[in-house]
Amino acid sequence: MGLKSFVSNSETRKKILSLFYSVGALGIFNAVIQFFVYPQLERDMGADRFGVALSVLSIIAIANGACGYAAGCARLLGTEKGRTNNGDYNLMLLLMGIACALIGTAYLWNLDLLTPLNVALYALLSFFTMLRYYSETEFKIKADFFRYMIYYILISVGYILGVFVFKLSGQWMLALLTGEVLCFIYAIFRSKLYRPPFFKITSQIKGIFSSISFLLFSTILENTTLHADKIILLAITGNGEVVTTYYIASLVGKVIAMLTTPINAIVLSYLVKYKGSLTKKLWTIVSVAVTACAAVVFVGCLIVSPIAIKILYSDSLERALPYIVPAILGQVLYFASGVLINTLLRFKGERDQFIFNALYAVEFFACVAIGTLLGGLWGFAWAVVLANGIRFVAALIKGYVGKKQLDEAFYE
Repeated sequence: MGLKSFVSNSETRKKILSLFYSVGALGIFNAVIQFFVYPQLERDMGADRFGVALSVLSIIAIANGACGYAAGCARLLGTEKGRTNNGDYNLMLLLMGIACALIGTAYLWNLDLLTPLNVALYALLSFFTMLRYYSETEFKIKADFFRYMIYYILISVGYILGVFVFKLSGQWMLALLTGEVLCFIYAIFRSKLYRPPFFKITSQIKGIFSSISFLLFSTILENTTLHADKIILLAITGNGEVVTTYYIASLVGKVIAMLTTPINAIVLSYLVKYKGSLTKKLWTIVSVAVTACAAVVFVGCLIVSPIAIKILYSDSLERALPYIVPAILGQVLYFASGVLINTLLRFKGERDQFIFNALYAVEFFACVAIGTLLGGLWGFAWAVVLANGIRFVAALIKGYVGKKQLDEAFYE
């Protein structure tokens, strides 16, 4: 199928419309977290405790988000290879969930927050967060983005209800756990992921393990560079208020950056159905479109951020204003490069993505460490911009090098 006929096809237009619906639902989901749930937590907990809570949530986002996404992405990519047995994936999820719970327990101990209740709530929240990322898979495989939209709306509703549970109980993790459980219940009834055989192992387990492993380590590296800012700042300064200040400055940009993983998953669900390959002409079109989108988003975020911060975190506006430009720019560059890298995943495979993200992680931490030592929070903010800028340029270059993907007949 040629490029023009691919775009003009009525079925394709319907899929694009579904894509916009699903992105809208994800926008609502992130807006609820950033503009309702987190401000409520910050008001009740205070800036210092809230900063510590953000660092704990960063551990969950890095580890459990990566595990759920890797398992789901591996299943999505494995559909054409017949790797669809529930038992193989469920066993991997169980093992990864236990490992993540142990990592989180160690981090709670490091923060001197280790209590039986905290451990139990953390284990539940981390496990259901992982299942949330994996449970999306059924809707992506079938490209059923109406149900995908309902799925994320239910999470959002659960988070809103969870805030009231938090106010009654005083346990902030319950605010998020409510939403994670609600969408999991929906997935049980609306997908086939959690039907028998629950833990039956097949001969496909080796290939599934290999695919998940590459995707897992690659995604952990990517998630770490997105969420490690809170962990690093808390570790260096020991001050949760500094974490909160940078988080608030990057607030609107974070909403955009956090859309990277779900948007990438949606894009990938369509790319796996696309039988063509990558050419320089097609990559140029993708690159220009992503760059233009990033520029528009950056300007929009600069306009919206002061207004949003004044409404949601009025007491912290003065502290956050000096860091808004670098904080937002760093997140937008992360988002743009993430879309490019995910597009390359379809054409160049999991191994290449892992190597790319590994090199980026080294570069990111080197920039951040030097920047923070030289300039404190200001140096940290601009170091993130530098690191993500390098990532963006490297992704652009990577699309043009390597094997020639397709002959020019694709464009005829």
